[in-house]
Amino acid sequence: MIFGNSSIQIDFTENFSLRQIVFDGHELLSETPADELFWLSFIDREGRAVRLSSAGFASAPAVREERDALRIVFSGHPAMEDLRAIVTVRLPEGGSEADWHIALEGIVPDFTLEWIDFPRILVPYDLKERGGRGQIFWPGAEGVVFDELRTREESGYFRGRMLSYPLNGVSGYYPGTCPMQFMAHWSGETGLYFAAHDASHLPKGVELVREGEEAVRLFFQIFCGEKGKNDFSLPFSLVTGGFRGGWEQAALRYRAWMEANDGALPPKLSDNPHVPEWLLESPVVLIYPVKGRGFDTGSIEGNEYFPYSNALPVIRKYAERYQSRIMALLMHWEGTAPWAPPYVWPPFGGEEMFRRFGEELHAEGNLLGVYCSGIGWTQTSSIDLSYRRDREFQEKHLERVMATGPRGEMYASVCNGPPGAGQRIGYEMCPACDFTTETVCGEIRKIADSPVDYIQFFDQNQGCSAPFCYNTAHGHPGAPGKWLTDAMMHLLSRSSESASAGGRNVILGCENAAAEPYIRFLPFNDLRNHLAWAYARPVPAYGMLFHEYINNFTGNGVCLAGWFDRKKSPQFLAYRLAYSFISGEVLSVTLKDGGRMHWSWVCGWEEEEPDQEILMKLIANLNGMRRGAARDFLVFGRMEPGMPVRGASWELHFPDGRAPLSLPWVVSSSWSYRERRALILANCNTESERVEIEFPGIRSGKVVSAAGEERRFRECVLVQDVPPLEPLMMEFDGE
Repeated sequence: MIFGNSSIQIDFTENFSLRQIVFDGHELLSETPADELFWLSFIDREGRAVRLSSAGFASAPAVREERDALRIVFSGHPAMEDLRAIVTVRLPEGGSEADWHIALEGIVPDFTLEWIDFPRILVPYDLKERGGRGQIFWPGAEGVVFDELRTREESGYFRGRMLSYPLNGVSGYYPGTCPMQFMAHWSGETGLYFAAHDASHLPKGVELVREGEEAVRLFFQIFCGEKGKNDFSLPFSLVTGGFRGGWEQAALRYRAWMEANDGALPPKLSDNPHVPEWLLESPVVLIYPVKGRGFDTGSIEGNEYFPYSNALPVIRKYAERYQSRIMALLMHWEGTAPWAPPYVWPPFGGEEMFRRFGEELHAEGNLLGVYCSGIGWTQTSSIDLSYRRDREFQEKHLERVMATGPRGEMYASVCNGPPGAGQRIGYEMCPACDFTTETVCGEIRKIADSPVDYIQFFDQNQGCSAPFCYNTAHGHPGAPGKWLTDAMMHLLSRSSESASAGGRNVILGCENAAAEPYIRFLPFNDLRNHLAWAYARPVPAYGMLFHEYINNFTGNGVCLAGWFDRKKSPQFLAYRLAYSFISGEVLSVTLKDGGRMHWSWVCGWEEEEPDQEILMKLIANLNGMRRGAARDFLVFGRMEPGMPVRGASWELHFPDGRAPLSLPWVVSSSWSYRERRALILANCNTESERVEIEFPGIRSGKVVSAAGEERRFRECVLVQDVPPLEPLMMEFDGE
């Protein structure tokens, strides 16, 4: 059966799975059709999963076609005879999007609806590794484009998978490691946009996996847990649509929906009174541990940055060189144990020493931040073996507030493991429990009463993800659902109140970019786009969607040093900083001993550091432009689709046998701010690079250098030399 309009047609198989979607004459799906239109997962009273597919319904689907809608009713499943699944597809005349909705009637009372996988979408496996030109966008790690899947599939840790209890911290989870809700596949000039237009922010698996030899399945695994429901109607639509272009055009489509419909977004930065002034001044963030030598595990003894004031000469050096405020962002500072949530206070060395350090920083115009470890629960530390909380756990019967799986199982996977293999042994606290809120807010209030300006509290909760919980004794439904996002938002709201209760505007953050519904509570976050280099390549999709609302920082680059060949590609760290700059991020670096910048966190201090002078020059030039001529764009601006910038490239080499990846010496991004338009360039090479910029027609404007020098131009194609380790800004008219 074919259902469509003049722009897009949907072809169903005999059992109403998807055979093909055709957009302006171009087939968007794989030649191999999906076997099912949907899968449903239920949990029975014993916590066992019961999975039903659309193909398993015995009765032939009842179909009713209207002017712009198709209604398909599935019934007669032998495992749940009274169940009816009603699928509605809406396709307005002239539009290029189809809205997909599903409702269930007659759910057996003994079962809880866990998740819905709908609609089942298979796109061609036509990526570069197979000689094709297809590409896939995935919203993990702030935005990823896949040219090949083999690296991710063979990585084990990062491979795509369905979500289940407990979360592993790197799979596609919204709202969490995936901060947005859309995917795309394109080949040539046309592509498929696949999105959840969900302003209620239900938890979801957002992933892609191989499906046979010729297809890749893009899927939304939507968690639907509600209390005592015999009927369920999805509170939003899934959207499939055709588009022309690449990931940027797909992002623009999602942005248009989001800005028109998502009430969770905060005011834009230019209008947000709750954002501290120091954040808008773009401090450079120096990240370093107070204990140990560059690893999550290892020594618990103070290093050369302890006592805290030992770091002041280093901070002064960078503040002078960068002509900028500095934030000292401390790791392994806790007086409890490193990465041993939820307790972090008092600080290592005592409150008085810590307070003195913060006051000294403030006296010189600088800032203090701390890493924490999220809402997990630590029984015993795998780093500091003397730290344990199992007695408190037993005496207070805290098993009652821990997140559990569908059969009552209770364990954690994020940062969990014995000495030498993890940071702690413990569990995850359920965000719906009062104990969790009281404990988290209590720790935040203690920190906020010190001279701390920023608390990256929700580390290990990537994107501020909430751990899955199935324990109905907590008062929530027996499966993750909207209640889980709401519980996390409540926890964040209370946490924000605790951070500012003392009258100071202390702000909170998380590991990874804050997911869409959590941005209003977390205005400054430790980015993880570098994770993409382990299996693909990052693109600044998060910046395109959210930059007007939030400025994050580059992050500590955890494990990045192991994902590229530092001998063959030493320029990569400079490239990453330039990429961060043109993405609108506040710049940060990780320090090793001697106050020297290092490749990343989780890179031993005995390893040779990168060239310090190159990084010094580059960061000084980039941050000078960010704080100066390009401030309106890079702090408050709106990222727009890029324009062609052609120039020389270099090769990024990997230690895992992957073919080298060609990357440009000069990276670029396009911006708007009110009526103004600009192209921002950054050269990560130590030599001047010539680029050719192709404007969309003749443009008049000015080229602004890092030193503030200006020259006028009027060109359609502009040939421009970019000085070594410097940015340039082309501000032009919007003809």
